[in-house]
Amino acid sequence: MIFSVKDSLRQAVEAASGGLCTVMYTKKGQPVFLRRIPRFNLEDIDPALGTGPHPAFLVGGEVKSEVWIGMYPGYVSNGELISVPGVAPSAMTFDQAVSYAKAAGPGFHLMTNAEWAAVAFLTWKSRGAGDDPVRGNTQWGRSHEAPWETGVRADGLAPGTTSGDGKTLTGSGPLSWRHDGTPAGIADLVGNVWEWVAGLRLMNGEIQILPNNDAALPNADMSPTSTQWRAIRASDGALVAPGTSGTLKYDIDPNKAYSDDNTAQDLGPVALRTARQTPPAGWGSDTYQDHASAMYKDLVVDTGITVPSLLKALMLAPHTTSITKGRLYARPYGERLPLRGGAWWNGGDAGLAALDLLNPRGFRLWSVGARPAFVL
Repeated sequence: MIFSVKDSLRQAVEAASGGLCTVMYTKKGQPVFLRRIPRFNLEDIDPALGTGPHPAFLVGGEVKSEVWIGMYPGYVSNGELISVPGVAPSAMTFDQAVSYAKAAGPGFHLMTNAEWAAVAFLTWKSRGAGDDPVRGNTQWGRSHEAPWETGVRADGLAPGTTSGDGKTLTGSGPLSWRHDGTPAGIADLVGNVWEWVAGLRLMNGEIQILPNNDAALPNADMSPTSTQWRAIRASDGALVAPGTSGTLKYDIDPNKAYSDDNTAQDLGPVALRTARQTPPAGWGSDTYQDHASAMYKDLVVDTGITVPSLLKALMLAPHTTSITKGRLYARPYGERLPLRGGAWWNGGDAGLAALDLLNPRGFRLWSVGARPAFVL
Protein backbone atom coordinates (compact mmCIF):
# COMPACT_ATOMS: atom_id res chain seq x y z
CA MET A 1 0.00 0.00 0.00
CA ILE A 2 1.31 3.44 -0.97
CA PHE A 3 0.93 6.25 1.55
CA SER A 4 1.01 9.89 0.49
CA VAL A 5 2.74 12.75 2.29
CA LYS A 6 -0.73 13.85 3.40
CA ASP A 7 -1.39 10.44 4.97
CA SER A 8 1.97 10.55 6.73
CA LEU A 9 1.36 13.99 8.23
CA ARG A 10 -2.13 13.08 9.39
CA GLN A 11 -0.98 9.82 10.92
CA ALA A 12 1.94 11.52 12.67
CA VAL A 13 -0.31 14.19 14.21
CA GLU A 14 -2.90 11.62 15.29
CA ALA A 15 -0.27 9.34 16.79
CA ALA A 16 1.45 12.16 18.67
CA SER A 17 -1.84 13.39 20.13
CA GLY A 18 -3.42 10.02 20.86
CA GLY A 19 -6.14 10.78 18.31
CA LEU A 20 -7.09 14.13 19.84
CA CYS A 21 -5.80 16.03 16.81
CA THR A 22 -5.80 15.42 13.09
CA VAL A 23 -4.99 17.10 9.80
CA MET A 24 -7.76 17.46 7.24
CA TYR A 25 -7.29 18.83 3.75
CA THR A 26 -9.18 21.53 1.91
CA LYS A 27 -10.57 21.35 -1.61
CA LYS A 28 -7.25 22.76 -2.83
CA GLY A 29 -5.26 20.21 -0.83
CA GLN A 30 -4.11 22.53 1.94
CA PRO A 31 -3.67 21.23 5.51
CA VAL A 32 -5.89 22.25 8.40
CA PHE A 33 -4.73 21.21 11.88
CA LEU A 34 -7.78 20.44 14.03
CA ARG A 35 -8.53 19.44 17.63
CA ARG A 36 -11.45 17.13 18.40
CA ILE A 37 -13.99 18.36 20.97
CA PRO A 38 -16.25 15.44 21.94
CA ARG A 39 -19.89 16.01 22.74
CA PHE A 40 -20.79 16.85 26.31
CA ASN A 41 -24.02 17.73 28.07
CA LEU A 42 -24.71 21.00 29.82
CA GLU A 43 -25.28 19.27 33.14
CA ASP A 44 -21.79 17.73 32.84
CA ILE A 45 -20.38 21.24 33.20
CA ASP A 46 -22.90 22.73 35.63
CA PRO A 47 -26.59 21.87 36.15
CA ALA A 48 -27.27 25.61 36.28
CA LEU A 49 -26.66 25.67 32.52
CA GLY A 50 -29.54 23.28 31.79
CA THR A 51 -29.63 19.71 30.50
CA GLY A 52 -28.91 17.94 27.23
CA PRO A 53 -26.16 18.50 24.66
CA HIS A 54 -24.41 21.85 24.62
CA PRO A 55 -25.76 23.87 21.66
CA ALA A 56 -22.42 23.48 19.84
CA PHE A 57 -23.32 19.82 19.19
CA LEU A 58 -26.77 20.50 17.73
CA VAL A 59 -26.44 21.17 14.01
CA GLY A 60 -29.41 21.22 11.67
CA GLY A 61 -31.54 19.31 14.17
CA GLU A 62 -28.97 16.52 14.58
CA VAL A 63 -26.88 15.75 17.65
CA LYS A 64 -23.21 15.54 16.65
CA SER A 65 -20.73 13.35 18.48
CA GLU A 66 -17.94 15.89 18.00
CA VAL A 67 -16.81 19.15 16.50
CA TRP A 68 -13.31 19.93 15.30
CA ILE A 69 -11.69 23.28 16.06
CA GLY A 70 -8.70 24.83 14.30
CA MET A 71 -5.66 24.43 16.52
CA TYR A 72 -4.34 27.82 15.45
CA PRO A 73 -5.74 31.21 14.40
CA GLY A 74 -6.56 31.20 10.72
CA TYR A 75 -4.31 31.96 7.79
CA VAL A 76 -5.71 32.75 4.34
CA SER A 77 -3.96 30.80 1.57
CA ASN A 78 -5.26 30.48 -1.99
CA GLY A 79 -8.61 31.86 -0.90
CA GLU A 80 -9.10 29.30 1.88
CA LEU A 81 -8.97 29.76 5.66
CA ILE A 82 -6.56 27.18 7.03
CA SER A 83 -5.08 26.50 10.47
CA VAL A 84 -1.35 25.74 10.57
CA PRO A 85 1.50 26.44 12.99
CA GLY A 86 4.22 29.02 12.56
CA VAL A 87 2.48 31.73 10.52
CA ALA A 88 1.17 35.23 11.20
CA PRO A 89 -2.65 35.18 11.53
CA SER A 90 -4.42 36.84 8.59
CA ALA A 91 -6.63 39.92 8.92
CA MET A 92 -10.10 39.96 7.35
CA THR A 93 -13.66 41.25 7.61
CA PHE A 94 -16.49 39.14 8.99
CA ASP A 95 -17.93 38.30 5.57
CA GLN A 96 -14.48 37.41 4.27
CA ALA A 97 -13.95 35.09 7.25
CA VAL A 98 -17.23 33.28 6.52
CA SER A 99 -16.39 33.01 2.82
CA TYR A 100 -12.78 31.87 3.23
CA ALA A 101 -13.80 29.22 5.76
CA LYS A 102 -16.56 27.78 3.55
CA ALA A 103 -14.24 27.83 0.53
CA ALA A 104 -12.13 25.11 2.19
CA GLY A 105 -14.84 22.56 1.43
CA PRO A 106 -17.81 20.69 2.92
CA GLY A 107 -17.86 20.71 6.72
CA PHE A 108 -15.47 23.63 7.06
CA HIS A 109 -16.87 26.83 8.54
CA LEU A 110 -15.94 29.87 10.57
CA MET A 111 -15.73 28.89 14.23
CA THR A 112 -19.07 29.73 15.80
CA ASN A 113 -19.85 31.47 19.06
CA ALA A 114 -21.48 28.24 20.30
CA GLU A 115 -18.25 26.35 19.60
CA TRP A 116 -16.18 29.02 21.34
CA ALA A 117 -18.40 28.72 24.42
CA ALA A 118 -18.16 24.92 24.37
CA VAL A 119 -14.36 25.01 24.27
CA ALA A 120 -14.27 27.59 27.08
CA PHE A 121 -16.57 25.57 29.35
CA LEU A 122 -14.71 22.33 28.67
CA THR A 123 -11.42 24.08 29.42
CA TRP A 124 -12.75 25.47 32.68
CA LYS A 125 -14.21 22.14 33.79
CA SER A 126 -11.33 19.90 32.77
CA ARG A 127 -8.71 22.11 34.37
CA GLY A 128 -10.26 22.18 37.80
CA ALA A 129 -13.18 24.60 37.47
CA GLY A 130 -11.06 27.31 39.01
CA ASP A 131 -10.16 30.74 37.74
CA ASP A 132 -9.47 30.89 33.98
CA PRO A 133 -6.26 28.93 33.46
CA VAL A 134 -5.43 29.98 29.90
CA ARG A 135 -2.99 32.76 29.11
CA GLY A 136 -1.77 34.12 25.81
CA ASN A 137 -0.13 36.97 23.90
CA THR A 138 -1.72 39.89 25.70
CA GLN A 139 1.26 42.26 25.94
CA TRP A 140 3.07 42.68 22.63
CA GLY A 141 4.34 39.13 22.27
CA ARG A 142 4.18 38.04 25.88
CA SER A 143 1.64 37.39 28.62
CA HIS A 144 0.85 40.42 30.78
CA GLU A 145 0.25 37.99 33.67
CA ALA A 146 3.47 36.04 33.19
CA PRO A 147 5.93 38.21 31.20
CA TRP A 148 8.43 35.36 30.94
CA GLU A 149 5.94 33.54 28.71
CA THR A 150 6.61 34.67 25.16
CA GLY A 151 5.98 33.75 21.56
CA VAL A 152 7.82 34.55 18.34
CA ARG A 153 6.84 38.04 17.16
CA ALA A 154 5.63 38.20 13.55
CA ASP A 155 7.69 41.34 13.00
CA GLY A 156 10.87 39.89 14.50
CA LEU A 157 10.98 42.38 17.37
CA ALA A 158 11.59 41.32 20.95
CA PRO A 159 8.50 40.39 22.99
CA GLY A 160 7.31 43.37 25.02
CA THR A 161 8.43 45.98 22.47
CA THR A 162 5.47 48.34 22.22
CA SER A 163 5.81 49.14 18.53
CA GLY A 164 5.48 47.27 15.26
CA ASP A 165 3.20 44.28 14.76
CA GLY A 166 2.81 42.66 18.17
CA LYS A 167 1.13 39.44 17.04
CA THR A 168 3.01 36.16 17.45
CA LEU A 169 3.37 33.30 15.00
CA THR A 170 0.63 30.74 15.53
CA GLY A 171 1.39 28.16 18.20
CA SER A 172 4.80 29.67 19.03
CA GLY A 173 3.92 30.38 22.66
CA PRO A 174 4.26 28.03 25.66
CA LEU A 175 1.81 25.29 26.60
CA SER A 176 0.05 27.66 29.00
CA TRP A 177 -1.25 29.37 25.84
CA ARG A 178 -3.05 26.16 24.83
CA HIS A 179 -6.59 25.50 26.01
CA ASP A 180 -5.69 22.28 27.84
CA GLY A 181 -2.06 23.01 28.64
CA THR A 182 -0.75 20.24 26.36
CA PRO A 183 0.89 20.13 22.90
CA ALA A 184 -2.45 18.82 21.60
CA GLY A 185 -4.30 21.90 22.80
CA ILE A 186 -5.94 24.71 20.85
CA ALA A 187 -3.49 27.60 20.73
CA ASP A 188 -3.93 31.35 21.03
CA LEU A 189 -7.59 31.58 22.06
CA VAL A 190 -6.59 34.33 24.49
CA GLY A 191 -4.93 37.39 22.98
CA ASN A 192 -2.82 37.52 19.83
CA VAL A 193 -5.68 38.56 17.51
CA TRP A 194 -9.37 39.11 18.05
CA GLU A 195 -11.31 36.39 16.23
CA TRP A 196 -14.60 36.72 14.37
CA VAL A 197 -17.12 34.07 15.40
CA ALA A 198 -20.29 33.07 13.57
CA GLY A 199 -23.93 32.82 14.59
CA LEU A 200 -24.22 35.91 16.80
CA ARG A 201 -24.83 39.62 16.29
CA LEU A 202 -26.34 42.73 17.85
CA MET A 203 -28.99 44.55 15.86
CA ASN A 204 -29.77 47.90 17.47
CA GLY A 205 -28.77 46.31 20.76
CA GLU A 206 -30.95 43.21 20.40
CA ILE A 207 -29.01 39.95 20.89
CA GLN A 208 -29.62 37.73 17.86
CA ILE A 209 -28.35 34.23 17.13
CA LEU A 210 -28.73 31.38 14.70
CA PRO A 211 -30.29 28.50 16.70
CA ASN A 212 -27.94 26.00 18.35
CA ASN A 213 -24.90 25.54 16.08
CA ASP A 214 -26.72 26.07 12.79
CA ALA A 215 -24.15 28.71 11.87
CA ALA A 216 -21.91 25.75 11.02
CA LEU A 217 -24.26 24.61 8.23
CA PRO A 218 -23.24 25.24 4.61
CA ASN A 219 -26.53 27.07 3.99
CA ALA A 220 -26.27 29.26 7.10
CA ASP A 221 -27.32 32.77 6.13
CA MET A 222 -25.79 35.45 8.34
CA SER A 223 -26.37 38.32 5.95
CA PRO A 224 -27.85 41.58 7.30
CA THR A 225 -31.36 40.75 6.04
CA SER A 226 -31.33 37.01 6.76
CA THR A 227 -34.54 35.50 8.13
CA GLN A 228 -32.51 32.91 10.06
CA TRP A 229 -31.63 35.33 12.86
CA ARG A 230 -33.57 34.81 16.09
CA ALA A 231 -33.89 36.94 19.21
CA ILE A 232 -34.07 35.58 22.77
CA ARG A 233 -37.16 36.22 24.89
CA ALA A 234 -36.26 37.16 28.44
CA SER A 235 -39.23 35.51 30.13
CA ASP A 236 -38.40 31.94 29.09
CA GLY A 237 -35.33 31.96 26.83
CA ALA A 238 -37.38 31.04 23.77
CA LEU A 239 -36.11 31.97 20.32
CA VAL A 240 -38.47 34.41 18.66
CA ALA A 241 -38.59 36.74 15.69
CA PRO A 242 -36.35 39.79 15.95
CA GLY A 243 -38.20 42.80 17.28
CA THR A 244 -40.59 40.77 19.42
CA SER A 245 -41.54 42.47 22.66
CA GLY A 246 -39.50 41.46 25.69
CA THR A 247 -36.34 40.24 23.94
CA LEU A 248 -32.91 40.58 25.50
CA LYS A 249 -30.67 43.48 24.59
CA TYR A 250 -27.28 44.86 25.50
CA ASP A 251 -27.49 48.56 26.30
CA ILE A 252 -25.62 51.26 28.11
CA ASP A 253 -26.23 51.57 31.84
CA PRO A 254 -29.81 52.81 32.36
CA ASN A 255 -28.42 55.53 34.61
CA LYS A 256 -26.31 56.88 31.77
CA ALA A 257 -27.29 58.79 28.64
CA TYR A 258 -25.96 58.84 25.10
CA SER A 259 -23.75 61.81 24.29
CA ASP A 260 -24.90 64.33 21.74
CA ASP A 261 -21.56 64.73 19.96
CA ASN A 262 -19.37 62.42 17.90
CA THR A 263 -16.57 61.86 20.39
CA ALA A 264 -15.63 58.34 21.39
CA GLN A 265 -16.96 57.64 24.86
CA ASP A 266 -17.19 54.58 27.08
CA LEU A 267 -20.43 55.12 28.95
CA GLY A 268 -19.84 52.52 31.62
CA PRO A 269 -21.07 48.97 32.27
CA VAL A 270 -22.95 46.91 29.74
CA ALA A 271 -26.54 46.31 30.86
CA LEU A 272 -28.73 43.35 29.93
CA ARG A 273 -32.20 44.74 29.40
CA THR A 274 -35.51 44.11 27.62
CA ALA A 275 -35.87 47.75 26.57
CA ARG A 276 -33.11 50.01 25.40
CA GLN A 277 -32.60 53.71 25.46
CA THR A 278 -33.38 55.48 22.21
CA PRO A 279 -30.25 57.12 20.80
CA PRO A 280 -30.51 60.74 19.65
CA ALA A 281 -31.81 61.48 16.16
CA GLY A 282 -29.27 60.77 13.45
CA TRP A 283 -27.56 57.95 15.26
CA GLY A 284 -27.05 54.50 13.81
CA SER A 285 -23.80 55.01 11.93
CA ASP A 286 -20.19 54.83 13.06
CA THR A 287 -20.01 58.62 13.11
CA TYR A 288 -21.01 58.14 16.73
CA GLN A 289 -18.74 56.03 18.91
CA ASP A 290 -20.53 55.80 22.25
CA HIS A 291 -20.49 52.31 23.70
CA ALA A 292 -20.67 50.37 26.95
CA SER A 293 -18.02 48.08 28.38
CA ALA A 294 -17.31 46.13 31.54
CA MET A 295 -15.55 42.97 32.56
CA TYR A 296 -17.70 40.03 31.49
CA LYS A 297 -18.31 39.01 35.10
CA ASP A 298 -19.66 42.49 35.87
CA LEU A 299 -22.50 42.50 33.34
CA VAL A 300 -25.37 44.52 34.84
CA VAL A 301 -28.72 42.68 34.74
CA ASP A 302 -31.76 44.93 34.76
CA THR A 303 -34.26 44.57 37.59
CA GLY A 304 -36.81 41.82 36.98
CA ILE A 305 -34.74 39.80 34.50
CA THR A 306 -33.85 36.20 35.26
CA VAL A 307 -31.04 35.36 32.87
CA PRO A 308 -32.07 32.38 30.66
CA SER A 309 -29.76 29.38 30.76
CA LEU A 310 -29.29 29.64 26.98
CA LEU A 311 -27.57 32.99 27.39
CA LYS A 312 -25.22 31.47 29.94
CA ALA A 313 -24.52 28.39 27.78
CA LEU A 314 -23.48 30.67 24.91
CA MET A 315 -21.30 32.78 27.22
CA LEU A 316 -23.37 35.88 26.65
CA ALA A 317 -23.96 36.23 30.39
CA PRO A 318 -21.87 34.73 33.22
CA HIS A 319 -23.20 31.61 34.90
CA THR A 320 -20.60 31.73 37.69
CA THR A 321 -17.80 34.03 38.66
CA SER A 322 -15.24 31.44 37.53
CA ILE A 323 -14.85 32.17 33.82
CA THR A 324 -14.09 35.80 34.44
CA LYS A 325 -11.24 36.96 32.26
CA GLY A 326 -12.18 39.28 29.44
CA ARG A 327 -14.10 42.47 28.78
CA LEU A 328 -17.54 42.74 27.20
CA TYR A 329 -18.00 45.64 24.78
CA ALA A 330 -21.31 46.63 23.17
CA ARG A 331 -22.41 49.39 20.81
CA PRO A 332 -26.21 49.10 20.93
CA TYR A 333 -27.13 50.70 17.64
CA GLY A 334 -26.69 49.41 14.10
CA GLU A 335 -25.52 45.89 13.26
CA ARG A 336 -22.53 44.63 15.28
CA LEU A 337 -20.67 41.36 14.65
CA PRO A 338 -18.77 39.46 17.37
CA LEU A 339 -15.08 39.20 18.10
CA ARG A 340 -13.72 36.88 20.78
CA GLY A 341 -10.59 36.47 22.87
CA GLY A 342 -8.72 39.77 22.70
CA ALA A 343 -5.58 41.00 20.95
CA TRP A 344 -1.88 41.33 21.73
CA TRP A 345 -2.28 44.75 23.37
CA ASN A 346 -5.42 44.10 25.46
CA GLY A 347 -3.76 42.98 28.69
CA GLY A 348 -6.34 42.09 31.34
CA ASP A 349 -9.22 42.85 28.98
CA ALA A 350 -8.37 39.74 26.93
CA GLY A 351 -9.58 36.30 27.98
CA LEU A 352 -11.76 33.34 27.15
CA ALA A 353 -14.81 35.45 28.01
CA ALA A 354 -13.74 38.56 26.06
CA LEU A 355 -16.48 39.62 23.63
CA ASP A 356 -16.39 42.68 21.38
CA LEU A 357 -19.69 43.76 19.81
CA LEU A 358 -18.60 47.18 18.59
CA ASN A 359 -17.92 46.75 14.90
CA PRO A 360 -19.84 46.39 11.62
CA ARG A 361 -19.30 43.38 9.38
CA GLY A 362 -16.99 45.31 7.05
CA PHE A 363 -14.53 46.20 9.83
CA ARG A 364 -10.95 45.17 9.09
CA LEU A 365 -7.88 45.66 11.28
CA TRP A 366 -4.51 43.94 11.49
CA SER A 367 -5.40 42.71 14.99
CA VAL A 368 -8.63 40.99 13.83
CA GLY A 369 -8.60 37.46 12.40
CA ALA A 370 -10.64 34.26 12.44
CA ARG A 371 -10.36 30.51 13.02
CA PRO A 372 -11.73 27.61 10.97
CA ALA A 373 -13.71 24.71 12.40
CA PHE A 374 -15.19 21.52 10.98
CA VAL A 375 -18.29 19.42 11.57
CA LEU A 376 -19.65 16.55 9.51
